Amino acid sequence: MRWLVLSLALLASPTLAQQVADDKADVSVAAPTWPKDAGPVLAIDAAHKNFHTIDGRFAPFAALARNDGFRVVGNDAPFTAENLTKVQLLVMANAAEDLAPDEIKAVRAWVEGGGDLLLIADHMPFSHAADGLARAFGFQFESSFAFEPVRGPEQFSRANGRLVEGPLTRGGIDSVYAFTGTVLHAPPQATVIMRLGTGWSILYPREPWKFEGVPQRPSDDRDLRGAILAVGKGRVALFSEAAMFSAQRTPQGGGMGFNYPQATQNKAFVLNVLRWLGRAP
Repeated sequence: MRWLVLSLALLASPTLAQQVADDKADVSVAAPTWPKDAGPVLAIDAAHKNFHTIDGRFAPFAALARNDGFRVVGNDAPFTAENLTKVQLLVMANAAEDLAPDEIKAVRAWVEGGGDLLLIADHMPFSHAADGLARAFGFQFESSFAFEPVRGPEQFSRANGRLVEGPLTRGGIDSVYAFTGTVLHAPPQATVIMRLGTGWSILYPREPWKFEGVPQRPSDDRDLRGAILAVGKGRVALFSEAAMFSAQRTPQGGGMGFNYPQATQNKAFVLNVLRWLGRAP
């Protein structure tokens, strides 16, 4: 309950409360993977006090997926074996409410049977709410904030060693921007996609955005921003920052996500993530 209270307090903060979806963002797809509404069913969770939902801050993400042929729906019910049978790709972004143990078991079994999961959690308290599900697959979200020395949009590129070449960087993607998240740890068998590396500060506040005197440590190569893993017949992709997957506007009017001027490859990266999870032909 404490984490839900903190999450609601965070949502009520002046800055984040005014952070809204960019309804003018470019969500076009030049070469859709599937014909309209012919792709896998993609469900965006809203049953766990999510900060990002299909009709809210993840609306541009939903529109982009829809334009690639995915059949995009919202989910407002607890996860069960029965309702997961209707879904091929489950997206859970910035939940503020912990999953029940039975929900975690249901999602794990569903993935093993062939379902695909995109699990995204920002800095605490969202990272705490997602950690139980992450651990079911051998991952861990730290209850933290991760900051570069100069805070602002964070570049992950092949040139700076933070973006790892692999199945999600096909098509010439060599740079992705993120916008303040937490730390992800992955099991040895996972494929690393984005790595913080050294030079960051990892802070562990008890309350969001209150950093005075809090414990902290320097980052290292085990600290990740994203990784993927095959689990049974299914696939999972976990990322420790959510804004990079959508397009939002700050109170000052600036872009945050694939509408950020320098994030010219974020949209292609998001499509690569979805296509890998959706088994694009």
